[in-house]
Amino acid sequence: MFSGRILLLTLLLVLSFKSGHAHSATGGNHATTTATHSSGSRELGYSTLESLYQGNKQFRNAAGRKRAAVARMVEESSSVFPGNELTTWATNRLTPASIFQAPIGSIITQNNIGNQYSKRDTSTDAAITYAIEDLGVQHIIVLGHYGCKGVARAIQGSKERNSISKWIEPIVGFYNRERRREVIKFRDSRKPRRGLPNGITETPDASDPGFRAFVEENVKKTVKALKQDSILAKAYQGSAKMPVKNTPYEVYVHGFVFDESTGQVVDLKVSFGPPGKAIPPVPFTAIAAAKNFHSQKYLPKFFKGKTLPKKSS
Repeated sequence: MFSGRILLLTLLLVLSFKSGHAHSATGGNHATTTATHSSGSRELGYSTLESLYQGNKQFRNAAGRKRAAVARMVEESSSVFPGNELTTWATNRLTPASIFQAPIGSIITQNNIGNQYSKRDTSTDAAITYAIEDLGVQHIIVLGHYGCKGVARAIQGSKERNSISKWIEPIVGFYNRERRREVIKFRDSRKPRRGLPNGITETPDASDPGFRAFVEENVKKTVKALKQDSILAKAYQGSAKMPVKNTPYEVYVHGFVFDESTGQVVDLKVSFGPPGKAIPPVPFTAIAAAKNFHSQKYLPKFFKGKTLPKKSS
């Protein structure tokens, strides 16, 4: 069993708990909440991340046939239910409990399309607040996955106005603004050009470096939103001026991405926690830091000709 508490946002909010009995509630195709009440003294959940890592390691070692079966299931579900591609994404087809080999009742998840968090989204904000205040969560993990259909939908764009297009609108805007090198090259490669007046409109391949990079950046954006707008924002900003012992919460937020093709979970190195306290060691493999274009220097410049020296009089 895990020794701490975790909330997975898949967005995952992953919660792992210390002990006690579990209860669960399920609503719709997205939201699934599972939790256990803790008892006894409260401990730092440092070993919780290690438990998740070891569980994922076991999953990868034994997942060769399982991943093949999942891939077939994904293909079959996409062909049978093509209209539901956004609601049946990886964390629903393959649960966090499976990915991390977590004990039943040790994880609570809050799912939505495209790993998004906004304080205007009452459902997700309430889940986070409840997890922190009532369940004593110690770790929140935003868990994206490569090949995310919600992110792919945002990349493809849509002229049709409906609830899905409205929901992914922030991702569309973020995609058009993103300055990461891989994303810029990927975005430019899909633009209209001679022979392709509409550009590339097909769903990008999950292995495309640009698509993978944008999935990562989207997770980072959600972690940043949690830092700026969630219940932790005010608490941590206020406690930055107070002694560490007066910090109202001891919650650590992490950004991870799951790779369906390998079963591996990677760390995006964007974790944050209470001011003045060190982030617990994250055992998951960290990916290389992203390189951004910080200006328009990559665009061609106009040649204005040589500057001739002034003639002396």
